[in-house]
Amino acid sequence: MNARRVAFLLPHMRPGGAERAVLNWCKALDRSRFAPMLMLKRAEGAFLEEVPDDVPVIDLGGARAARLPGRIRTMLRGHGVEIAYSATSAMNLALCAAARGTRTKVVISEHTSPRAYLAQAKWPFVRRAVMRRLLPRADALFVPTEAIGAELSDIVPKLPPATVIPNPVVDRIDFCRPRERTADAPLRLVSAGRLVPAKAFDILIDACALLRDRGLAFLLIIHGEGPEEAPLRARTASLGLSHQVLLAGHAADLSQRLAEADLFVLASRREGFGNVLVEAMAAGTPVLAAASDGPRGLIEDGRTGCLVPVDDAAALAAAIIAIAAAPDAAAARAAAAQETAARYDIAASAKALADSFARL
Repeated sequence: MNARRVAFLLPHMRPGGAERAVLNWCKALDRSRFAPMLMLKRAEGAFLEEVPDDVPVIDLGGARAARLPGRIRTMLRGHGVEIAYSATSAMNLALCAAARGTRTKVVISEHTSPRAYLAQAKWPFVRRAVMRRLLPRADALFVPTEAIGAELSDIVPKLPPATVIPNPVVDRIDFCRPRERTADAPLRLVSAGRLVPAKAFDILIDACALLRDRGLAFLLIIHGEGPEEAPLRARTASLGLSHQVLLAGHAADLSQRLAEADLFVLASRREGFGNVLVEAMAAGTPVLAAASDGPRGLIEDGRTGCLVPVDDAAALAAAIIAIAAAPDAAAARAAAAQETAARYDIAASAKALADSFARL
């Protein structure tokens, strides 16, 4: 039997959680069952360098929202796509509009809180109405957590039942801690994510000013790219932190950077899941996060990591100081967290995805 053609639709391949999940699936899907391809609104982003050679990348030309469904429909038909999986709210709408009248099975997905997205969207009532009209055309809904599925189904009542597919994050876990901090070395903090307001790097930088004022020796390295880079650099400079807070851009070897850290910090205001949090857990690095939806589902506070309130620089700084003062307790939490990370194995996730595709 020939492998079924499955297309993954994304706006781009800039580093992000949904993009990383799709990239890992493209690498791991059983080629005897499925032949994956990428359809991108714009064929751009650092993750393009990691796309396997046997995965075609189709550039949809940056079409505007009104024209995008037509471009997608043409590509679905032209490439004989049997299953199309879309990630992000905008691509879900475009795919559902495009696939009507084709033989393509439509799978929509969400990787972040739909309510939080609507709260920040332009014309949220219009967006909600369009979602309710178009999304029920989907043949399946795949989500990384039950909470995201329940939230979307509450907003769009006629959706198919949600199927939970664990995110594909780690392919191997070294259960030996790769790095120990020397007593006189600065605390090495690492964070990562798109440089956008939702990731709250501004709050993390403010927390670093408090750490300095309280006499803690530290170095924070932030990996990521995005539109907030200039404002964040300006904030760092204005607080006199340019030598202690580094914006290091995209890291192709992020797992190694995480393993070298004393503490991974995720300050996000909203986080549907938190792939990078799982990567840090897998690396054996202690984790601290603001208690948005994703981290609350991944971290058992006090046992596998630490949680603090969202948008609270003082609480973030206090937690970092407490963790630095008790390295043995932090190491014990990090060891327990590796068991959590093991649930998000890439091969197991790809098999779950393939089996769910097959049931369509």
